[in-house]
Order: sequence, then structure tokens, then C-alpha cells
Amino acid sequence: MTIAALPRTEDFGSAGSRRLIKKGLFPAEMYGKDKNFHIVLNAHDFELALRKIKEGDKVEVALEGKVYNCIFKELQENIMTGTLVHADFQIV
Repeated sequence: MTIAALPRTEDFGSAGSRRLIKKGLFPAEMYGKDKNFHIVLNAHDFELALRKIKEGDKVEVALEGKVYNCIFKELQENIMTGTLVHADFQIV
């Protein structure tokens, strides 16, 4: 399963995350031994991907023309609204 991501270069913090969520996107983090990436995912596309993957599964994250092999570590959701808030991926 390949997940498309965009780099998050600005608008950090909780207010920036709320603005992303209103646009149908949500923030995520890719971290590894040497590199950390702040990324943005499309919420609708990721919800469709969640039908096939769960926490602990290996996925590929495509970021700026490069594909990273990752483990899907964690997903945070707003339980009141059901919207995605944040996801974590560990680069392997």
C-alpha cells in the first residue's frame, strides 16, 4: 500500500493543524534513525487506505518523488467528530 504525502513546511502548531483539517488534510510525522519529516496527508484518501491497513502494518509513503518504507505506528482521531487528527510512521 502506497500513501501519497506532501511536505509540511509552514503553519505548524495546533491552529495550523485545525486549518489543515478544515481543508480536508491532516498532519502526520515520519521519523527514523537519521531523518524526521513533517508531512500532510489527504484525509479522504487515508480513510480509504485504513480499510486495508492497521497500526503495525508496513506501508510505503511517497514524498516528493521518493518512496519510504515505513511502519504505520499510530493514528489519532477526534472521537467527537470522527475526523483524523494526526498519524505517525516509523521509517525502516
